[in-house]
Amino acid sequence: MVVCTVVVFLMLFNADANGGTDGIEGKTLTLKECVSIGLKQNPLTEMSLQNLRAAQERVGEAWGGYYPSFKLSSSYTFTSQQEKTTLGPDAYDTRFFARQTLFDAGATSDLVRSIRHNITALDYEVKKTAFDIVLNVKSAFYDVLKKRDLFKVSSTALTTTERHLAQSKELYKEGLAPRSDVIKSEVQASNARLDVIKAENAFLSAKANLATAMGQPVTTDFNVISHDEGLLPIMVPLKDAIAVAYDQRPELKGSRARIESAKANIDQTKSGLYPNLSLDASYGWQQDEFSPSGKKWNIGLTIGIPIFEQFTVKSKISQAAANLAGLKASETQTIRNIELEVQQAWLYLKEAMERLDVTRKTLEQAEEDMRVSEGRYKEGIGNILEVLDAQTALTQARTNNVVALYDIAGTGAKLDRAIGKKTTEETNK
Repeated sequence: MVVCTVVVFLMLFNADANGGTDGIEGKTLTLKECVSIGLKQNPLTEMSLQNLRAAQERVGEAWGGYYPSFKLSSSYTFTSQQEKTTLGPDAYDTRFFARQTLFDAGATSDLVRSIRHNITALDYEVKKTAFDIVLNVKSAFYDVLKKRDLFKVSSTALTTTERHLAQSKELYKEGLAPRSDVIKSEVQASNARLDVIKAENAFLSAKANLATAMGQPVTTDFNVISHDEGLLPIMVPLKDAIAVAYDQRPELKGSRARIESAKANIDQTKSGLYPNLSLDASYGWQQDEFSPSGKKWNIGLTIGIPIFEQFTVKSKISQAAANLAGLKASETQTIRNIELEVQQAWLYLKEAMERLDVTRKTLEQAEEDMRVSEGRYKEGIGNILEVLDAQTALTQARTNNVVALYDIAGTGAKLDRAIGKKTTEETNK
């Protein structure tokens, strides 16, 4: 029932997966809207869903072992009159066969059990794909916001340097500043223009990356807006984060399901060591007319006892056991990888939050230094180098503050992915 529920949800959730840009052209999107679009229209969703559907069809195939099999055969033979036959020149042979397995040492039930566990593993693979899409969309979304704000920082720096250039020219005309002040200001303004060009290109590239993460063409034109949700996540103790990951990560749950599937596969293989029993029946006729009056039928039990096949079966059992041991080792490695992912994401988040505290204080100091330097230069006390140095320091402080803020958001999203935290959209599954 769990698998069916997930599939029905994904079928509805993915109903418009090929619906183009989903009407986002020219719209302003929130993070939640971007995640929803990504889950709907990213091709990875459809790929994982189709893999799950294919596995589900194998259950029906395996269930066929519980039902009787039927076969109908009919043949016609013409014999020349020169040859002697008991039926004459026209011979019709029609037979109907039926077989019902009565005992197969649990082979069919073990096969069904193995396939069901494999479906469970693929179901968790679908969840893993959804988690990855959410992380990619979140990371791309925060990167767009970061590049947008960095573009604003560069634009503000350009405006300030152009004001300084105009001021130095005015002071030069009045004979209060040397020509070198004008030249230095011009160089600073030119560099600021280059920074604006680079920042704008980085912003457009980040938008294209977000469009791709949402399954949209890179040329899709849209805007994003932030409500500061998730920008400053709450830190939890590292041990608690790892404990949540043990319970939530779909990779670990999928690994355990594959182990159970491998165990069922071993049981199915072992059934080849035991006899199997089936009920066979046939009904038919052989006559020189297609609708004869004489018919015959028979019914009987067939028992198959493996003798020489046991060597082959035992070899297959050893192979299945080796596969199970490999899956258990893979589970252990998955656990270690999850622990490492959680710890790294946790440490990066902790570092980013500490950096934000430092960058905020540095920004306040840089703004104060800028005010003092501009005032000194305006009064003719300071020189242009003080102003330019203060401007450079202020731009760098603003840049560092923006980077730290969105690094917190990005690493917070990575930590959510590492512990297997569900988003609102995923919870609705």
